Amino acid sequence: TASSSNSADEGPNNTINDSGLDPNDLHSDDNNAMWISSFLDPNTAWIQYEFDKAYKLYQMWVWNYNTSLEPAFGLGIKDVTIEYSTDGNDYTILDTTHEFARGLGTAGYAYNTTVDFGGVAVKYVRLTANNNWGDVMPQYGLSEVRFLYIPVWPREPNPASEATDMDVDLVLNWRAGREAAEHDVYISTDEQAVIDSNVPVSIVTEAQDGPISLDLVQTYYWKVNARNNR
Repeated sequence: TASSSNSADEGPNNTINDSGLDPNDLHSDDNNAMWISSFLDPNTAWIQYEFDKAYKLYQMWVWNYNTSLEPAFGLGIKDVTIEYSTDGNDYTILDTTHEFARGLGTAGYAYNTTVDFGGVAVKYVRLTANNNWGDVMPQYGLSEVRFLYIPVWPREPNPASEATDMDVDLVLNWRAGREAAEHDVYISTDEQAVIDSNVPVSIVTEAQDGPISLDLVQTYYWKVNARNNR
């Protein structure tokens, strides 16, 4: 979401949908593949990102505004306040004011700003523009933003969702999240009971559990919760 957009084709979603990026992550100079605020926006422009859950953010990569007119007008964000939150209500400022490097104004533009988040838990990130590079017009733009996170969640379950014809003496496997010391494994034919963790739990230190004896002609549900000693 954003405080405003110059047009429907220049909305905030352009900064996360890979529009304008080639296979080498180089950005075009097409303004319809970027976001820019409206010059009628009465307030300082902001753009906000909401994830599906909290992640331990590692870095943010920034491709600044990059149309062919950027060298003349400088509408890309310069000084920016970065805030983050886990609930969308209470925000924390990330260090002090940050500066986003200026876009080149030519096709083939690689990201040129890296922001270190240091592994803080984040569900919302809000960028508030304090000024732009040109100080000519009250508009602020970005081409693309990419977030990198520390993978602490268990993932890549095996068997995968909706797998069939499994061995009745089944071994469950997954890819462990970083920092995980133990895993709580739940499996049952009762989906809601698994969701509620209301079935016997198996505690393992490796990223597998089993063999587990299954009944024939049954559908099973399973989940893994990672834990550490902190």
